[in-house]
Amino acid sequence: MALPNIVALDFDGVLCDGMREYFETSRRAYVKTWPDEVAPGEELFPSFERLRPVITSGWEMPLLLRAIAEARPEAAIVRDWEAIRDELVASGGLQGGALVRALGATLDQVRRQWIAADPVGWLDRNVPYCRLEELRRLMAEPERAVLVTTKEGEFARLVLDRWQVPLADVQGKETGTHKCDNLRALIAAYTAAHGRRPLVWFVEDRIETLRHVAGHPDLGDVGLFLAAWGYNTPQTRAAARGDGRIRLLELDRFGRGLAAWP
Repeated sequence: MALPNIVALDFDGVLCDGMREYFETSRRAYVKTWPDEVAPGEELFPSFERLRPVITSGWEMPLLLRAIAEARPEAAIVRDWEAIRDELVASGGLQGGALVRALGATLDQVRRQWIAADPVGWLDRNVPYCRLEELRRLMAEPERAVLVTTKEGEFARLVLDRWQVPLADVQGKETGTHKCDNLRALIAAYTAAHGRRPLVWFVEDRIETLRHVAGHPDLGDVGLFLAAWGYNTPQTRAAARGDGRIRLLELDRFGRGLAAWP
């Protein structure tokens, strides 16, 4: 297989394990959103860590903490997270879209306040999955290595700067596009500059996102890789093994370089 011109990577669950940061940020956002409720304790972290794969978007994380604090069974959360999430969104004083918007804004606010008060403490809770020298070497292999994330780009850049990992671009939540559109824009820009369509590989830890990309014929030549070390489950990884379009990528192969991925 020819090696790619462009590698597009998700951040959380692919390059960065921010589980401790998510938990603490979610706890602080929980307290701001529901000040009359008991603040979630550290004892909830193991459940939060196990259940993190159900999360689709960051605003859901305080709601996941709320479900855990209410002693919702983990099996039910795994099986019916969307229904439980929607039930929680519809309950309490602030509800519906207003609650969703408030949770998203509060999470970003909490992060900014934490970074301003304790930047080292915040950065220390974001750790790389592989050795930084491996990551730096890997990011230098393709013509362009680009971050495509639903996280605010400013937060991802802070972590990458701390790690001294340069990327050609960071496309965060502020771009306001689906990852399919990010990939299309990368392809279009390269094609305009070089007069030919690039080969693109995309690494993501959510199989739903990869399947969404796979459903678009104009992205049919994009190589799709599921990060086996990310925020997904054994069932998800088994599904990737049986998917003819998506390749399951293990962390050791990821760190060895692009030639080891196929």
